[in-house]
Amino acid sequence: MMKLMGAARFFAYSHPLDQEGRTFRDFSKMTSDRMTFMVSSEITFYKELYDFSIKKTPLRMHVIGGYIGSSSLNTITNMYDSTEKVLLASNITQVVSIDKATRRPKPLPDWWREKYAESAKKYVSLKFDKLTRPDCASVYECHVAWSDTDAYCHTNWASYARFVVDAAHYSSRKGDLKHFDDNLARGLHRVELHYCGESFMDDTVTVYTWEDQNNSNNLYFDMCKADKSIFQCKFHFFDC
Repeated sequence: MMKLMGAARFFAYSHPLDQEGRTFRDFSKMTSDRMTFMVSSEITFYKELYDFSIKKTPLRMHVIGGYIGSSSLNTITNMYDSTEKVLLASNITQVVSIDKATRRPKPLPDWWREKYAESAKKYVSLKFDKLTRPDCASVYECHVAWSDTDAYCHTNWASYARFVVDAAHYSSRKGDLKHFDDNLARGLHRVELHYCGESFMDDTVTVYTWEDQNNSNNLYFDMCKADKSIFQCKFHFFDC
């Protein structure tokens, strides 16, 4: 699902809208001298996604420009059924503008911010608090393969989600997660992803997994490389 919504964003960012080569939100022009790195994302899956009576081919993807800050921005991608009347899933992705040479944040161009500032006013930055990992967290190790990386040669945003899903199943089989099977039966409702570091091909990363002691519908993950947290994630399952 993440790769599908990512592909929709990439198409919107790069597909020419006219003969002059203009793209959605002038994204290709704006990013011509910089990179963009994912810093946070939130995905919401709705009950209708799990309803087999709703036809899901073809899917309709709507990409909307969101918040604009000094060096970061976000985009909303909505997934609808073929009628474009039933919302199946929604994704907010926040990226930061990065200087190609220094790999440090680079302010967004003034011309671009001024052009789209008005349309961005009703949106807010996507931020998550850092998770505190308990000592009892279950441990799972995985290896970053070439197929897990993206055009920047670092681990793709969707690969991190796959790593934590694998970790959850591993931890559940070990008996470390009491509510995982019941949560799966109800379905995944919301995912919060916080990217706070990088990993690359051949890296070994460790995923720590634990359940919320006060809310069994919440499952948490902290991924580390060389004991440094590089990715944190929260799964919230449907209540019923």
